[in-house]
This record gives sequence, C-alpha cells and structure tokens, in this order.
Amino acid sequence: MIHTPRVLVLLPGGGLSLVAGIVAGMGQAARVVALVPSLAIGEADSGGGRIVADLAAGLPVADCAVDMVAVDGITPADPTSLLDEACRVLTRSGQVVFTVTLAHLRQPASDLPGLTDEDARRIGRAVGAAVAEAPHPWDPLIEVMSTGRPGLHPADVNMLRMTADLDHQGVEEYLYTSTPVGPSPVAAVRVGLDARVARRYAAACHRAVDVHGALRLHSPVMFLRAQRAA
Repeated sequence: MIHTPRVLVLLPGGGLSLVAGIVAGMGQAARVVALVPSLAIGEADSGGGRIVADLAAGLPVADCAVDMVAVDGITPADPTSLLDEACRVLTRSGQVVFTVTLAHLRQPASDLPGLTDEDARRIGRAVGAAVAEAPHPWDPLIEVMSTGRPGLHPADVNMLRMTADLDHQGVEEYLYTSTPVGPSPVAAVRVGLDARVARRYAAACHRAVDVHGALRLHSPVMFLRAQRAA
C-alpha cells in the first residue's frame, strides 16, 4: 500500500502558496489533515478541513498522527511550546518546517519607470535605514530551532527568494503596509528623504504595472526545517 503523507498546516489566515510548495516537495500527493488559520480560539469548519486552535490547549491532533507540520506566517511568542507540540504529533522521522517571509526586505525586481538608478538606490537606502535593529520577533524561533528540542534534531536554516507579480491593489498593499520591524515603504521614504520622492516612488511602482503588466517583487524567505529524532 502506498503511504500518503499527512500534513498539518498552520497559517495565520493567509494563502497556501509557500506551504503548497513545501508539501509538493515531499514527492507524493500529500493529504492535509488540518489547516489552522489562527492560534486564537475561534469557530471550526470541519467541512473545509479548517480547524481553529488555541495553542495553549495543544494542537488538535493525536500523537504521532502526521508526517509534517508546516508553518507559514506565524512567529510564535513561545516557540518552545509550539515545537514540543509539533514533535508530539509527528511520526518518527517526520519533520517540522517554518517559513518566515522577511517582508521588510522586499524590493522591486526590475527597473521602475520614471526613476533613475540613483533614485532607486537612495530609496532602497531610506527603506533599509528605517528597519528596527535586532532583536526581531523571529529571533527566538531561530534560536530554539537551531539548538533543537528533546526528540527533535536541530534545524537547517536557509534563505530562499520568492517572487510575486503585483497588480495595482497589490502595489498599494506593498507601499502602505508596515511590517513587524519597520514602517511601510512610502512612510520610510517620506521620513528618510521627503514626501515628493515618496510620491514619485509610489507612482513609479504603479507605472510598472501599466508598462510591464505587473510590479515584480522579490521577498526573502527564511526556511527552517527540523527532523524528528527516530
């Protein structure tokens, strides 16, 4: 009998793009046994495979029930408890995977119409200068996963680069959304340079959609994978 991997996916309520790629990498048609869109208590929708769990009460999965716990977009305040719970529900040789998108390091992947190379460099420096210094919210997670937990090997930590093509709505969200460690790009440019340059940057990002069909954005993603000890 062919074994179908069972995957527990934890999300804060976003999309499944990153996790889908991780699951596909298992080499078989994995079956998602639970999708946890929030770590707060809420309603469950068993028909859609969605379960809302309170981490303080433990993950809603039996011991040794899944082959992978895939976590995207969640930076737990207590990574030790979450990793211990992940280890509990994993089968022997199962694995836990965290992906953390470093949204404060996102940047356009191509030239922006109306901006010179020097303009782009100045804007990039202004956005970078606005990022808060460490510690960052994900630092405790990296420390715990790199050290390992009882029953869980230390994690490998790698950096990946995701590419997204944004339409006008996506551009607006990128330009005006702050991150856990920094202000929105427009706010950073306004403070670091001036309001006129911030308006030019916003206009250039939208113009890229008109000219190229989309604004292509590169986002660094931290990828942590740990194996359960046999």
